[in-house]
Amino acid sequence: MSTPPKILDASVWRGADFAEPRAWVDTFSEHMLAEVDAAMQAFLATGKSAWQVTPIEFSIPSCAGLLDRAFTALDTGRGFAVLGGIPVDKYSYEENLIIYCGIMSHLGRIVVQNYEGQSVVDVIDKGIEYSHQARGYSSNKLLPFHTDGADFAGLLCLGQAEAGGASLIASASQIYNEISAERPDILETLMRGYYHHRRGQHPPGEDPLSPERVPVFAFHNGLMHCCYNRNPMDWVEKEGQKLSDEEVAALDYLDAVIARADTQLSLQPQKGDIQLINNYLILHSRTGYQDGTSKKRHMVRVWLDNPAGVRNGYSLLDLYVPEESRYHAAE
Repeated sequence: MSTPPKILDASVWRGADFAEPRAWVDTFSEHMLAEVDAAMQAFLATGKSAWQVTPIEFSIPSCAGLLDRAFTALDTGRGFAVLGGIPVDKYSYEENLIIYCGIMSHLGRIVVQNYEGQSVVDVIDKGIEYSHQARGYSSNKLLPFHTDGADFAGLLCLGQAEAGGASLIASASQIYNEISAERPDILETLMRGYYHHRRGQHPPGEDPLSPERVPVFAFHNGLMHCCYNRNPMDWVEKEGQKLSDEEVAALDYLDAVIARADTQLSLQPQKGDIQLINNYLILHSRTGYQDGTSKKRHMVRVWLDNPAGVRNGYSLLDLYVPEESRYHAAE
């Protein structure tokens, strides 16, 4: 296999490159927030569900510059952005959802995230074990580094845990470069790809595994796309399919590169933050956490497809609800 060249664009970075805490946060001004509030009140009066909102129905012209910066960072920049300062304690849950979805609608089309048809998912501890039969967002356990489905993913922070629950990210481009330089033999295995367990996110009678191998790293139109979630890759063994020693070694090496001290960046979420990542460029993780009596971790997740985005590759959305994926639709 001919190894693609080293990636040299803005998506290559290390956590150590960001020395100033929360320097990446772009904060809404008071004028912007007043406009957001007015847009929320107007949409609330329509009686529609939050995820049905459109940019036309949620007009926030004063936020255009902030949203343009976020889109550029996501699409052709470092692959992540954080918008801060939404006064979430001022609003009800329904109102916060409208504000969140209204803002997100300017960055892409809100898509269904799971076989159950949810467009908005509460990432809270429901006491459901993360396993081959359940997604990880209903547990308080550690979520290893992975990518999500769709082009972009957003998390609105409504509450922080009593302890733990850090949001960590890493540059897939940086990780690709390091593996390419150090172990091109392992890179070849990663680019051949792995089958994934679908974790029950499919119609009865369908194969519980992905129909084909999914590359961890792939190139489309000269641009790198990452798609990685080790647990479903390991769980194929529950259906009688064994990973080779070579495949396990490649994943172990990938995880070791991700774990290097200077690789990861903690986003240090605060109430009212919207964390945004490009799923083809960013691996993300969450540390285990414990809720208290008054402090409970509550993130709200939305997935976005954006036809204006420069990347459009296979993602884990294609395993769960492929009809929502523009990659699948373009095949």
